[in-house]
Amino acid sequence: MINFSEALLRAADQLELKSLRRLSALLSGHYTSPFQGSGMQFKDFRPYQFGDDIRHMSWQVTARTGTPTLKTYEEDREQNIVVLVDVSGSSLFGISNKLRIAMYEELVALLGLAASKNNDNFGTLLFSNEPLQYFPPKKSRSHVFQAISKIQSQELQGKKSDIKPAIKYLARFLKTPSLIFIVSDFLLPPFQDELKSLSTKHECVLVHCYDDAERGSFLKGVYEGCDPETGDFFLVDGNSQQLRYDLLNRFTQLSMALEQTARETGSHYLPLSIQDDYLQRVVLHFKSLGASKQLAVR
Repeated sequence: MINFSEALLRAADQLELKSLRRLSALLSGHYTSPFQGSGMQFKDFRPYQFGDDIRHMSWQVTARTGTPTLKTYEEDREQNIVVLVDVSGSSLFGISNKLRIAMYEELVALLGLAASKNNDNFGTLLFSNEPLQYFPPKKSRSHVFQAISKIQSQELQGKKSDIKPAIKYLARFLKTPSLIFIVSDFLLPPFQDELKSLSTKHECVLVHCYDDAERGSFLKGVYEGCDPETGDFFLVDGNSQQLRYDLLNRFTQLSMALEQTARETGSHYLPLSIQDDYLQRVVLHFKSLGASKQLAVR
């Protein structure tokens, strides 16, 4: 039996998962995004007004009535939400009292319950250095529980990570334009080319999950560590100022690289700390992006 916290249920109720490409198209009156067709439904006809997009003219009605007439559309709320989940060995990392994999589980639950609330289809793809388990998008709350149960039963130790095979797999089997979340620490080989290809049809969000220790915070004393992907043991001197500086520099470079990748592929970048209230951070992120899109088209 999987139980969800009150904080998670509250965040799922607040979260509005709407494709920002579709939102922008709706507000501007242009329907040229990859979501045209699956995201819009014909609503009615109305007389043409100066400045309207002539691509939406109904030439048959115009010819029959002698009055320039336009087709109008409304948004189809139903969409596909798909979450790629990194279940490699690095998901076992955690300096605090929570491992990264537990954070992944909560984010899958958040996105899945929000999709269910909005009557959207929800799917997941678990990956390490290869695709492991794919749940195709489906309109079922039980789909969320199945995905979380599968994450919990995964053998994580020793699993290496590479997202390229998973992206190629998803591109092959996911035909309907979808909103895709990639949940990972992104300690991965480069994947920009594959993401760019995926983003031509789908809208992607890079959800970068990290522990503050990875940027040199909250380290005190000496730690014995083990790389869960290789099994190698090592010592970490948390008192070393040089180590903390190196960790912060490494983390900053990774964050900047992910931001650039998101920008160049038309995706979104969402960094989340395990020490933060990351559930509400997701809610606020979508609210702020939605608001900025509305301001941009006014």
